[in-house]
This record gives sequence, C-alpha cells and structure tokens, in this order.
Amino acid sequence: MSWTHTLGLLRGAAEGNDSKYSHTLGGYRLHVRPLVNAGLVAWLADDEEPENESFVRATDAGQAFYQEYLTGLPSHTVCRSNVWPTMPEMDRAIAALAAECERRIQDGDA
Repeated sequence: MSWTHTLGLLRGAAEGNDSKYSHTLGGYRLHVRPLVNAGLVAWLADDEEPENESFVRATDAGQAFYQEYLTGLPSHTVCRSNVWPTMPEMDRAIAALAAECERRIQDGDA
C-alpha cells in the first residue's frame, strides 16, 4: 500500500482541489477506502459510493489531520507525492494515518 498516494488525495481534498480517483485503477480500495474508513474524507455528492470515478472532500477530521501533519510540506511537492517518501515529515504523517486507520478497524468504525 502506498500511504503517500493516500495522503496525496487527502492533501488535495483539504486544499480545495478536486481529488478524483478511478475504481478501475485500484485507487478506491488502496487509497480512498482507508481515508473514508478513517473518517478523513467523504463523497463529494450525496454521501454515496460511486461506481466508476468520483471525487472526495475532506471532512472536519480530515482538515484537522491535514493541519497537524501536512501543512508543513514544501509547496513544490503539491501534486508530487512521489517525492514525499524522501521527506522526514512524511514519516510522521504516514504513521499517524496508519494508526488512525487501525484504530477505526479495532473500534469497528471501518
């Protein structure tokens, strides 16, 4: 699993950009579902899971996570999640996201 791509979707949603993904590319299961399960993003329209392609928005919890972990990333990394693994700030954000997802699973919220 690439947590950096997952965090890229969250960052885009929190910054007001359209965070679009395609089910056919595995984007839903691998990158979006963990964010939905953790309560950090929600469907843009009608809170319904779409069939093929869709957009998500950051929830209040997602905005708070973004403020805590992702606002310190350099601006040149916007839409460039492939450079994030070399950034120390990402270790903290990835650990926090993984812990939140695991907590939700343990609590039965996922």
